[in-house]
Amino acid sequence: MANVAADQLLDDECRIWWARPDQVPKSLLTTVVPEAEQRRAGRYRQRVDRLRSLTGAWLLRTAVARITGERPGDVLIDRTCADCGQQHGRPRLPDAVGIEVSVSHAGSLVAVALTRLGDVGVDVEHAPLIGHFDHELAENTLSARELAALSDQPGIDFPRLWVRKEALLKATGRGLRMPMSRIEVTPADRPPSLLAWPLGIPVDQVRLADLTPGQRHHAAVAVLTGAPLRVHELHADLLL
Repeated sequence: MANVAADQLLDDECRIWWARPDQVPKSLLTTVVPEAEQRRAGRYRQRVDRLRSLTGAWLLRTAVARITGERPGDVLIDRTCADCGQQHGRPRLPDAVGIEVSVSHAGSLVAVALTRLGDVGVDVEHAPLIGHFDHELAENTLSARELAALSDQPGIDFPRLWVRKEALLKATGRGLRMPMSRIEVTPADRPPSLLAWPLGIPVDQVRLADLTPGQRHHAAVAVLTGAPLRVHELHADLLL
């Protein structure tokens, strides 16, 4: 990989990097990704799942290194779980770096989010069946008002709402420990915004943005900040 000059991450920016699981040469993955994370990825049964995990680990370190100027293999990532202390929790950089990060992968895409604004969560989901709508899942995921606001194309609306809520959960570190139905966001055809949730963080201290992952994927990013949010999406070709 060619050397990439350090690139400043602006204070109001949330930078999203996109990669494909088959995009990065194996030799580069094994050079950058620590053995512990290679072993963790190796636990997946399906090859594509292993590639997604390894690509996410590579993309995170390489994207951070582009900002800090260090070598990707030297970037320190802490995945200590807040509940059990094992190394499978949300990724964190050392406090001194001043950057919050999040990783997501599904289908043919891997996403990494980086920002200085506050805790961040990114979510990408694959929608192989265009227009498919799972009524039972929606009833367990959406509030009554969100269900009522679904358009005549619920199979398109629901995935957009899902990724917005997943991004919010990831930003808070709650995961699925907080029911999605207790989070309420704007309808799918409106700019994304948090309307209500049971946490003590005021809704005006949260920012949401829809992303543009391409066909048959939906994605969103959430940042716990009251400041304006500027999202900048980039592709991993620039890092290779």
